[in-house]
Amino acid sequence: LEDIDTFLNESGFKFSEADGEIEMSLTKQVGDKTIEVKFESRMPTPDEEQPEDEGQAEQEEEEGMSENYVDFTILITDNSGRKGLIIEATSMDTEINYNSVMTTDDVKLHSSTHRFERQLRTYAGPEFSTLDERIQSSLTEYLEGFGVNEHLCAFVEVMSLDKDQRLYMNWLNQLKDFTQV
Repeated sequence: LEDIDTFLNESGFKFSEADGEIEMSLTKQVGDKTIEVKFESRMPTPDEEQPEDEGQAEQEEEEGMSENYVDFTILITDNSGRKGLIIEATSMDTEINYNSVMTTDDVKLHSSTHRFERQLRTYAGPEFSTLDERIQSSLTEYLEGFGVNEHLCAFVEVMSLDKDQRLYMNWLNQLKDFTQV
C-alpha cells in the first residue's frame, strides 16, 4: 500500500475502480490535456502462482516469454474533451510496447467500444513498430511527458493482478454464503 500511495502522490494520477467490476483507471490533467489510462484485472498464470521448476521460469524469462504483462489503453483528450488520441499499449515487466496510436474527433465514442471491435470499425493507425523511428521516439517522449513510464507500468501490472485477487476472494465468499446450508 505504501508503494501505491507513493506512486499516486508522486505521479499526480487519481486511481479509480468500482467494486465488482474488472475495469480500473488512472487520470490526471496535464496542461490543457487530460490523460486517462484504462486497464482491467487479469488472472495470474499458473507459473506466477507457484513455479514448478525455477530453472524453467528463468529460461522463459531469458527467452522473453515473461507472463508479467498487461494490456492497457491510454486516452489523451484536449480541453474540449472530444478530440484526442487513443493509444493501445502492453506492459511487460514494466517495459512499454505501444501497439497503435489512433487519432479521433470523438474519443468518448471510440473509447466506449472494446479495442478489438474499434480496430475492426475504424482505422487505428499503423502498427507502432512500423512507424519511422523518429516518429516512435517523438511519440514515446510525448507520452513520457504525461507520466507514461516504467513506474506507471509497474502500478498497472500490480493492480491488475491485485484486482483479480480481490474479485476472486469476493466470489469465493459469495459462493460460500450461497451454498452454506
